[in-house]
Amino acid sequence: MARQFKPVRFFVMMAVTPFLMCGVTAFYTQRTAHGRTAEERAAYAIGEKAGERAPRDAKLPTAAELNMMAQKYFKQQGTGNEQNWDLAFENGYEAGFKKTHPQ
Repeated sequence: MARQFKPVRFFVMMAVTPFLMCGVTAFYTQRTAHGRTAEERAAYAIGEKAGERAPRDAKLPTAAELNMMAQKYFKQQGTGNEQNWDLAFENGYEAGFKKTHPQ
């Protein structure tokens, strides 16, 4: 014998499904905001700490200066893809710098 269709239950489940999907999407989007791999997330964290330690009267370094700083830190760590590591470090440095040096 077939079950009886329950419209209220059906529409409640159809309303709950998008909320669950949005929650999963937001979780993974936030997780990858600072890098997709463990090395990129580590580089972001190192860059953020370096940006927070910048002197108070300092200006945000240019892209070339950030790249040189990233390469210096990369040589100390020595793991992962250098280009991805440099970009993650630069993004982290800018975030840390802006956190402690509001303009």
